[in-house]
Amino acid sequence: MPTDLCYWKHDIEPSDSFLCYDGKSRVCSSCCVEQCPKETPQWFAACARAGHPTWPSVDRGRRVASKLVVLESYWDSRLFQTMTVKGFFESMGPLHDPPLQLAHRFVESQRGLAHYTAAPDGLLWRDAGAADAPIFYLAFHGAPSEVISVLETIGEQELCDAFKGFGVKPSLVYFAACSVLRDAKGKQFAKKFLEASGCRAVLGYTTDVNWMLSLVTDMLFLHRFYRDEDPWKNLRKIYESVLDDFKPAGDIGWTLIESKTK
Repeated sequence: MPTDLCYWKHDIEPSDSFLCYDGKSRVCSSCCVEQCPKETPQWFAACARAGHPTWPSVDRGRRVASKLVVLESYWDSRLFQTMTVKGFFESMGPLHDPPLQLAHRFVESQRGLAHYTAAPDGLLWRDAGAADAPIFYLAFHGAPSEVISVLETIGEQELCDAFKGFGVKPSLVYFAACSVLRDAKGKQFAKKFLEASGCRAVLGYTTDVNWMLSLVTDMLFLHRFYRDEDPWKNLRKIYESVLDDFKPAGDIGWTLIESKTK
């Protein structure tokens, strides 16, 4: 049997080949299952994003898109020392199938946040590629019911306004910031935010956290969330598994608050 019927030289019948998403190559089901995710993950991800049936399914049996949106403030004003979470999450990409896609932007004001999140003109509403992202991760300094950027504090009402109606599709907002959910004020904010946004849940902290301990906690959760076959159904179970396996997560007040209406 000629092997030039297939891009990766699998021995197949002519009827078992089909045109790849690249518009040029002939491939088979073995290509999509065994070769493409490993050899050309960028094509596998592009095919999945476009809604084409890779094989046997676009999302490999999982119920959420492998996409993470990160909005981050600069952590201080030192020009030659820039800390960012971006590289940590980029390193997670190849661990997922299809690879985790990361959208990252720096945000330094309430107006800047609304530029991305506020309906109907915010970029996350207008960019079709972001429409199915399940998690929106806010990396800022924080205090109860507010996040703090280099330029200004973004308070409770501004956060609720920025994400109003955001949960049209299932989504979670992750407040990766110190003490946003601390005490009664933080819990009341979470309730108000969930009502305004319509999101499934919020995650955040009740203490002033160590940067690396919180980041390890966040990466453990994100890795398990995106690998789970039905993370919305298993959200509480995923959260509790991180608490069980990484004791510092509980010590620093890592907290999940779910919507009562979902």
